[in-house]
Amino acid sequence: MNKVFSKTDPKEISDYIASEVRGYLECMGDTDGVLIDNPALIVDYLTLVVYYLVKIRPRSDHTIDSMCKLMGASYFEEGRRTPFWAIISEISATYKNDPVFADGANLEEEITNEDIDQCFEFIEYEIIFVDDDKQQDSHLGMISVCKVKYNRSARPPKLSKERLNIGKGRDNVYRQQFKRFLEIMTPESIKMYLDRYVVGQDETKKILSTAVYNHYLRLAYPEAKIIKTNILMVGPTGSGKTEMIRRISNLVSVPVVVTDFSGIVATPWKGRNKEEALTTLYERAGRNLEMAQSGIVFCDEFDKIVPAKRYSRGGDINDELQGQLLGMLEGTELDVPAGGSSIIRMDTSNILFVCAGAFEGLDKIVEKDIGKSGIGFGSEVKKPEGFQLTRDNLDQKHLIKYGMKPELAGRLHTVGVLNKLTREQLKCILTEADDNVIKRYENEFREEEDVKLTFTDEALDVIIEKVLNMDIGARGLNSVIHDILKVPLFEVPSDRNIREVTVTGAAARGEGKPEYSY
Repeated sequence: MNKVFSKTDPKEISDYIASEVRGYLECMGDTDGVLIDNPALIVDYLTLVVYYLVKIRPRSDHTIDSMCKLMGASYFEEGRRTPFWAIISEISATYKNDPVFADGANLEEEITNEDIDQCFEFIEYEIIFVDDDKQQDSHLGMISVCKVKYNRSARPPKLSKERLNIGKGRDNVYRQQFKRFLEIMTPESIKMYLDRYVVGQDETKKILSTAVYNHYLRLAYPEAKIIKTNILMVGPTGSGKTEMIRRISNLVSVPVVVTDFSGIVATPWKGRNKEEALTTLYERAGRNLEMAQSGIVFCDEFDKIVPAKRYSRGGDINDELQGQLLGMLEGTELDVPAGGSSIIRMDTSNILFVCAGAFEGLDKIVEKDIGKSGIGFGSEVKKPEGFQLTRDNLDQKHLIKYGMKPELAGRLHTVGVLNKLTREQLKCILTEADDNVIKRYENEFREEEDVKLTFTDEALDVIIEKVLNMDIGARGLNSVIHDILKVPLFEVPSDRNIREVTVTGAAARGEGKPEYSY
């Protein structure tokens, strides 16, 4: 299949793929359309994928692995446009006279997840003819990762699953994938990636980046017995905790889940139990237990299971749940519901747990200790003017005073502290961060209606002031802007003559709607 990248003419690409598909069907003896329901559709789709790589991407991306990534990014999820089709939509607007890209919109309507699964099975067949065994395993590993990452209902590749048991001492395809991640990523490069989307919070980004890197080290080299490092992030609402883990989930190949711990109760009490997070991880991994046991669980609102002692009538609330979490975080085997009456046995030893919460009132506990020696991991901190909770002045003993069991505090090996966002940081998030809220709305107006969206400087200042008054950090940006744009979002699609929508200071204050230009 690698030979297809030597061709640049779309007809040559299409003819080559068509011949390979015919050979695949003949070799497998498929005369009833079992392996491929619609061969012509598959040929058109794969032609689009290859043509995009050949025409747009650098030569280093002209590979089977790049094809698999784009195929994975084609899977539909909950009716939303997925990454590959968003790319093709943008490219087709640039190359309006290119018939391959122009037909991409039609393919988006026709192709299904089942068709994409059939494409992956065809690529698996093509990989058989790759001479190098290591390269074969690498390609098969990429297929597995793409299907697990993008399509929750996907089955692991048949060929790669068989190869897991072939040959003593040979790395399985997952471990190869983990090693490939380490070849191209470092803690510093992971942080640089986070810097594009999360403003400030440098210390916590370093802690999370290092934890993710070490997680891959443990997975790639289990014989080294690298220490597991679960982390705790402490910070107010909207400071970037969830955004960090959301961005990490787009970077890594292991499954990542976010679980709200605010309603979790101890097992077997009736309600949501801690095992719910593991069930979700298993589903996110495509019901592949090995991948699930290599995943990352983000425990949001973790402070809700550790109520401050002043509220707890002796500090015994949720002691049972905290006790049950000890084994899960450190590493144990748990019975996890897997749908219906089925139960799976999951080992949490290699699952990275990232816990996060606001921990309201924790700063007051720490402030009382300021001036005493031996806080902040052995450092001596003098009481500053205008106290602020930091990594240097927070110690595990403060978490224990807050209400966390000492054993649980000991399982959270590293603590990162996020600070409340400043006015300047909010403006940076609003205008400079990659994939910021304004850019998303600009894309929405441009893609759907070909309308330019503009915010005046005064409007931006008003928006930031509103968000600061809401006191929920960056989470307030989208709701404030959507409220300002609710009238244009309703009216503009009905008026094809509108060319630009301008949000003024008055419109941002609610003193009228944004201005239209024709």
